[in-house]
Amino acid sequence: MKTDYERLGCEALERLEMSTKNADTAQTKFLLDWLNENKNTEFGKRYSFAQIKSVREYQKRVPLSTYEDYARDIERIIDGEENILTARDIVYFCISSGTVGDEKYIPLTEYDFEAHYVFMYGALFGQIREYYKQLTEAQIFGKIFQIGEFAKTYMPDGRMNGIRSSCVYQWLDRNGEFDSSDYCVPKEILFPETLEDQLYIKVRFALAERNITAIHGVFINRVAGVIEYILRNWELLLDDMEHGTVSVEIPEKQGKYIAEKLPPDPERARELRDIPRENLHKGIIKKIWKNIKYILAIGGDSFFHYTEKTRGYAGDIPLHFFVYAASEGVFGLAENIDVPDKYMLLPKSVFFEFIPETGNGAPLLMSNVEVGKKYELVVTNRSGLYRYRLGDVIKVVGMHEKAPVVKFCYRRNQVINIAGEKSNQQQFDTAIKRFAELAQTEVRGYCVQEDFSGISPRYLFYMECENAPRNADAIFEECMCAANPEYKSCLNMREIRPLHIELLREGSFKHYEKMLAERGKPMAQSKMPHFLNTEEKKSFFASQIIRLEEKV
Repeated sequence: MKTDYERLGCEALERLEMSTKNADTAQTKFLLDWLNENKNTEFGKRYSFAQIKSVREYQKRVPLSTYEDYARDIERIIDGEENILTARDIVYFCISSGTVGDEKYIPLTEYDFEAHYVFMYGALFGQIREYYKQLTEAQIFGKIFQIGEFAKTYMPDGRMNGIRSSCVYQWLDRNGEFDSSDYCVPKEILFPETLEDQLYIKVRFALAERNITAIHGVFINRVAGVIEYILRNWELLLDDMEHGTVSVEIPEKQGKYIAEKLPPDPERARELRDIPRENLHKGIIKKIWKNIKYILAIGGDSFFHYTEKTRGYAGDIPLHFFVYAASEGVFGLAENIDVPDKYMLLPKSVFFEFIPETGNGAPLLMSNVEVGKKYELVVTNRSGLYRYRLGDVIKVVGMHEKAPVVKFCYRRNQVINIAGEKSNQQQFDTAIKRFAELAQTEVRGYCVQEDFSGISPRYLFYMECENAPRNADAIFEECMCAANPEYKSCLNMREIRPLHIELLREGSFKHYEKMLAERGKPMAQSKMPHFLNTEEKKSFFASQIIRLEEKV
């Protein structure tokens, strides 16, 4: 059984487009139907869902909420109690990526999976079909190189758990609807028994497959990392391909699996060796896989360095910047291919409210937002979170029919605020990008924390970059002042002292990612840490500083 991606994509995209044309109606219907379905749950009775007949009534009766408001109810659901937040069964517990604080368990229903499947999975294939109108289905949809993995993990009672990006695959496989023949990596590798680094194995299978037409990832730093791994180990990988050997240290079981599944392939090794070594990295993806049509991964300003790196490796292959999503739901799909930081919100996925960035005024609806303004997102999802404050601040950058098109800016609870300046990730990203231009350097990663060790506080940045100039602090200070005028004001008033940059050893962020992987965090979910908000993060990056003796 091969998935009919053309049919799936066209039907899903048509549903999405229809919902954006009638966004207000779709939102209201979704909300009222959902409240009616859950009126007899504990939560529904608590807030009199049966009496709510309009959006305004809903906003009046049900308060804004955060995870802490659901913590006890979720514990009860984990213990097996039912009909608490939803009338539908909870079939999956989505483990948050732990960006802020401890991990959280977000309950998910199959109703949630349905939205994920249509709008986060199916519709993107429709967009690819639209982009390549002149090509046949066979030319567009061949083998997929999925660089992530979907380890099957479970709660004590047998219900599935894991990360948002893998839940739909586990769900499809549970229902017998996942076709591993669509992928270049075998099912045993896509669904490993335990979370472990299987990069070598995945790359070996991918290099052996000639008809790869897509690379799928979650975050673009992971895509860039896979290509860098191939470039660094080019001769080793081709030697192993030619002779059917394994020249890296991997578990014996995996070594036997490769020997069985990947016999010597001197012909494919010769094909790849015929690629000129000069400027091998430029357009390397198309050189290896001549039929590739797109790369799927979340990128943009928050991943500027890795987005640019991937563009260099991709050449003229378009990038699909995938989705705007979180553990709590699927919120937006990239509006167009090869356009970063523009996600059209999905009117039938969750119910949206928008709190103005200033915090003044009541939450607004889709029809009330203004292009150019920033808002904190509030969602009512398909799994029992009601008027839930995500903490995400987005900017409305356009409209797709009647649905807002947004850019993620920053997390409300992720700011550096020493003296009222409130510097956020968007401002840091802007400053880093400008710094790289002025200093003529390549910033591979950065993170920041408050430093209270002096007479007055300052920003302490950790940067992994190449050939940073001696006056890097002064250059970056100028960039920060331009990105955040409030920061400049506090600096001028001497409420904070000039920032300082500590340079990190090459590969520091990769070492951090590897450390997380060794502790069981899925590599596919690995994001660049920007805010050092735990002692563990602070200690790790402090240990990676290039010391004076190393600079000599």
